[in-house]
Amino acid sequence: MRWLIYTLIPAALLLILLYRLWFDDTGLVASNELQQKIEQLQQDNEVQQNQNRALMAEVRDLKTGNEILEEKAREDLGLIREGETFILFVDPAQK
Repeated sequence: MRWLIYTLIPAALLLILLYRLWFDDTGLVASNELQQKIEQLQQDNEVQQNQNRALMAEVRDLKTGNEILEEKAREDLGLIREGETFILFVDPAQK
């Protein structure tokens, strides 16, 4: 009977500790998942920072120069200068 107490209690405690080490909220599995989420968020942040840099450069150009304003007006609004001829090429509908 005594050997049962001396073996089962430590074995149960060991199993509880192993469970907490691997599967608890602070265990190894959860830590790996959090690390993967952190890496993904860092990649997403890098992409967003690159887009923000490009937008900030465009804002600076819009504030300082007229060429970018003219380019945006031509691209987005389809504006043309006086004396220019606008030609639109249309692909024929494919059958």
